[in-house]
Amino acid sequence: MNHVFKSFPLAFKMIFKDPVNLLLSIFPTIIALALYFFTIATVWRNSDRLVATFRGYIYTADQATLLAKVLTGILIVFLFFVMSWTFVIVVGIIAAPFNSALSSRIEKKLVQQNLLPGQEETFTKMKMSLGTTFKNELKKLVFIAVVAVAAFFFNLFPLFYPVGVLLIAILLTVQFVDYSWSRNDIHFGACLKDVLKNILPYAISGFIFVLLVGIPVLNAFVPALATSYFTVLWLYRQNKIQ
Repeated sequence: MNHVFKSFPLAFKMIFKDPVNLLLSIFPTIIALALYFFTIATVWRNSDRLVATFRGYIYTADQATLLAKVLTGILIVFLFFVMSWTFVIVVGIIAAPFNSALSSRIEKKLVQQNLLPGQEETFTKMKMSLGTTFKNELKKLVFIAVVAVAAFFFNLFPLFYPVGVLLIAILLTVQFVDYSWSRNDIHFGACLKDVLKNILPYAISGFIFVLLVGIPVLNAFVPALATSYFTVLWLYRQNKIQ
């Protein structure tokens, strides 16, 4: 349990104390914020179409405009909620190459204490590994989909709510611990054993990030922080760092 809270300050340090790591963290955040603003701007720009639609049913143009703006506002709020719960998975796929490089640099820094490659070399290696990274992401999505369906069915019954919450927390944890698993060529059986062995710290950590994911805008910073945090936590749990 000590590792759960001990990992947070080190995770922040690994991002903000290294210029290349900070750069790798900024890109997913920019992508996430761009998705927010692009979606909202698109909905707002197309509000005139709603006005045109309602003009055929409402007597005055002012009333049609007001109703369209109100519905647009409601739709934007709805989009915030939808994006909050699908955010990490969608952005996680886009940011996978950056997160993979970030996780790799953090592990090398903490375990090997080697001089890390610079910005140019880091991005070159990241481009070379794009195929492998996205292939791993697809495999991970299959597992995530299975666990997500199980969590959904458990949440249909109040008696099994705790099980559903546990599965959702583990779901988020697996998405980021997988960078360490893949990099160290850990097979599926060993990954499953790792989850069962560390079920409590993984579940608690996952639940903390589930809460962060539910906060609009703030969750734009979750992918990079979660990548750093779960890399550090995994190293602690594997006794690779003290």
